[in-house]
Amino acid sequence: MKNLYAVGLLVACIFAFQSITAQQQPITWNQQPVLSKATSFGQLPAKLECNFSTIKGLSARRISDKVVLELGNFEFSGELVEKVQASRGVMNMNIRSFSIPGALCTVSIITQDDNTQKLVGRIVNPRSDEVLVLTEENNRYFWVKKLKQYLLVE
Repeated sequence: MKNLYAVGLLVACIFAFQSITAQQQPITWNQQPVLSKATSFGQLPAKLECNFSTIKGLSARRISDKVVLELGNFEFSGELVEKVQASRGVMNMNIRSFSIPGALCTVSIITQDDNTQKLVGRIVNPRSDEVLVLTEENNRYFWVKKLKQYLLVE
């Protein structure tokens, strides 16, 4: 009988020790480490004009076709890895980059009821602090550099 109490006490101590060491303090907003990542879009200006017809022409491409997008004096080259008709009037395409390893370009062509088309897109690199966002201004499209922390949740 004496040994059962000792074994029970030992099991309780092991369980208590295990649960105490497994607990970690939560990270509050002011304790989060600041990660400085290399910016792969650093050589690009803050705003680049986009060729509408080149992006629109992606919808005629097939999966595994090679794609080249001109970003100012920089060439974004890659492979069309996915092309999905999400719903009527919306074509989504993903391009995996060769020129920026790890980067992914996502472009959506939205065809409205009056047959006008609108473009939406992003170029994201997980190793970069910045994202290029495709925006429309005065019927012209631009790739605009924005901080990733305001667009994506890590």
